Amino acid sequence: MLAALAIALSGSVGMAATPDERVTAYQDFRGAFDKGDYKLALPAAARVLEMTRSQFGTETPEVANALTNLATTYYRMHQYGEALDHYRNAITLLELQNQPTDTRLVRPLQGLGSTLLAMQREDEALVPLKRAIDIVRNHDGLHAESQLPVLRTLIVAYEATDRLADAGREHDYAFAVAEQAYGRNDPRMLGPLDDLAHWHEKSSHYTAARALYERAVQVADAGKPNGIQAVPGLRGIARCLRLAYVFGETEASVASLAQAFPQLATGNSMEAISLPSSDGERDLRSALQRLGNAPAQAALRGAVLVDLGDWYLTANKASLALSSWREGWKELVAAGDTSLLDQPALLYYHAPGIAVSRHQKDPNAYSEQRVDIRLAFEANGKVRDASVANPAPEREAAEKSVMSAARQATWRPAFRNGSPSAVDDYVFHEMIYVKLPAPN
Repeated sequence: MLAALAIALSGSVGMAATPDERVTAYQDFRGAFDKGDYKLALPAAARVLEMTRSQFGTETPEVANALTNLATTYYRMHQYGEALDHYRNAITLLELQNQPTDTRLVRPLQGLGSTLLAMQREDEALVPLKRAIDIVRNHDGLHAESQLPVLRTLIVAYEATDRLADAGREHDYAFAVAEQAYGRNDPRMLGPLDDLAHWHEKSSHYTAARALYERAVQVADAGKPNGIQAVPGLRGIARCLRLAYVFGETEASVASLAQAFPQLATGNSMEAISLPSSDGERDLRSALQRLGNAPAQAALRGAVLVDLGDWYLTANKASLALSSWREGWKELVAAGDTSLLDQPALLYYHAPGIAVSRHQKDPNAYSEQRVDIRLAFEANGKVRDASVANPAPEREAAEKSVMSAARQATWRPAFRNGSPSAVDDYVFHEMIYVKLPAPN
């Protein structure tokens, strides 16, 4: 199949391909791949593979690398079955060389893990990703910067499989590795700061998340004052202030700050980061000012305006919220992607007590099940009707609780042609605990 693809799309490859021809073919592949033209990159990658086999033999590390490039092209094209096969072939080939810790295994192992994640086979993805991490750490050291790309993928797998303690541990580890490699105030820390802040935010540790976002703004402004690199941090600060206002700060949030940033949790420094709620609006307006009116920033400007609308709605300023969302819509139209406002969005939701997100229950006594609630919305974002899309008799009471919580939630309305629009068929998901039947 692979040879047929190369012949059909790019002409027959002679068995006597020269090294120079192989280099030229690789450059063709790399040029198309780097431009995101994967349809053009695919036959070039197949051509490189055939030339590599011709030049080096069929079972060599060079062939494994060519297989990995071909697999990655399939992955980027969302052809996951083909990607999976070629990643596995590359791994098998390297293993046949009796080099189980060969660093050349890292790329296909990471690719295999990423592909399994994309196929929603998250538990399977953990195995190759952890193996790749072990190879990097054994070869380059426990704090090697080279592990960061694999570590980020492993964190995604841990989160997808609800291994939250493992995910949190690796988030902290990745941050420590980055800080040791780059230095505390290096602009390259902006990505790791954002990653760890998002983790704390998702964990409802808004104080810790806000401190990280604030540090990101400081790092960004040290490199280029009032530049756009600080915009993600400013949005994060505003979002955490809004969420903390809605849900409140918890003891766990303050404890997570004290653990991650002990220097901020002493003396009066806790008061210093407990900003008044109006600072969220200020930070979003600062972000808009930094972005200016350049057409290239329309998508980000639209997202900030949507954030500002969410802020106003939380502050019970519905008319200002509507105005900001409409301005955001215009920017998103200019950017060519209005998906951020195409569907209703949940801004405040108090999960019922039976929800998995509220607490842990004994897995021997409870099963986790997903409840799907079909909602219909008025144009103002109010729920007009709700029903259970996947009812089950053993959880009727829990379904009613989820349905009630969804009705009482605060939603940003969907937009069509720049105006709020009614939506008749939106499905909301919640994971709940259902008590297992007593054993006979």
